[in-house]
Amino acid sequence: MNNTELIERLVELERSMVKKRDVDVKAFEEKQKQELADYELKKTWESNGYSQALVDVRNILRGELQNDEGVENDAN
Repeated sequence: MNNTELIERLVELERSMVKKRDVDVKAFEEKQKQELADYELKKTWESNGYSQALVDVRNILRGELQNDEGVENDAN
């Protein structure tokens, strides 16, 4: 193998390594985007769940308050 052939093979090897690296970087970026989207979705679901739980508790407390007032009014 002469120097020219060796240089050509090295150049081909470098190009294939660069392509592989680019593919790996792209895959990593896509994975990061998906993980971020999953995190944002989870955060939104949790936030909505907490908000709904607070609404439910508020409604329960309002119902108990109305029941207590009703009992007091009936006693008078």
